[in-house]
Amino acid sequence: MARRTDPRLFAYLLVGLVAGGLYVAFDSAAEARLATGTLIGHFANAHQLIDRSFPILAGGLLGLCLYQLRLSARLAAAEEAASRAEALRLRLQKIERDQAVWVVVAAVLHELNNPLHALGLLLDELSSETDPARQTELASRARSQARRALSRLEALRSLKSLGEPEIERILLDGAVAKLAEEMGALAGPDGVRLRVESEGPLEISADPTYLRTILENLLDNSRQALTDHGGSVTIRVGTEAGRAVVRVSDDGAAIDPAIESTLFEPLRSTRTHGLGLGLPIARALARAMRGELVLDSRDRKVFRLELPLSSR
Repeated sequence: MARRTDPRLFAYLLVGLVAGGLYVAFDSAAEARLATGTLIGHFANAHQLIDRSFPILAGGLLGLCLYQLRLSARLAAAEEAASRAEALRLRLQKIERDQAVWVVVAAVLHELNNPLHALGLLLDELSSETDPARQTELASRARSQARRALSRLEALRSLKSLGEPEIERILLDGAVAKLAEEMGALAGPDGVRLRVESEGPLEISADPTYLRTILENLLDNSRQALTDHGGSVTIRVGTEAGRAVVRVSDDGAAIDPAIESTLFEPLRSTRTHGLGLGLPIARALARAMRGELVLDSRDRKVFRLELPLSSR
């Protein structure tokens, strides 16, 4: 990109030329009077002072100009490097985002695995159940799992294969509370309780589908960890260092340090029916929104999702 010339440069150049012209005129007049022997008094003193000091002043100004030129070159190089770094960051972000989309598409089986597995178990139990009240309950739970599977397909259909995330202003606390209510109804029969703690209304810039996919994956992991013995899943919503932060924790065991380094690698899962795609997908989607998803280094039972706050 061509750099525009600063108009002030011409003004400074004109001032320099005028100053140089005045010096030449004064020096010529002084030399003429010096040749006729009439250079005396204040004019002689002024000539002597200017004649001796001007070369020093000119040398200093020349050094200053050279320094300014070198500094300008360094600044231009720094700006170009920053521009390249930003372009590379955006390119990598887009690549990661596109990869995330394709991973999501390729992970349809993973997205449908949990509700379909639960649906199969409920249907098996329903086929052998004779109590009408229990049959009604199982049928209701089966329909909930079917709706959940359909919602996963709808979320996948809403994803774009190209371009940037559909960033919107979202009330984070409201979105978290709504999702917790929906998933709490499914987790309740397994003895798992979802609890939301929030500092208050919090507006973020995010893609609603991405946000829901990330949180569903985190809550699914916690629900699976507590299925056998029940417990609580806590979602804390707040801010830190100018970023929105969502912490998801549960009453289950902490993450084994042995698997912590591979936690976000695809196709690595500690669950029998898991595909090991949930956390890699969630992290890629978070980063596509200029956010981040990590396991809290201080408490390996807490997943920490960071997202940018909405700029008003």
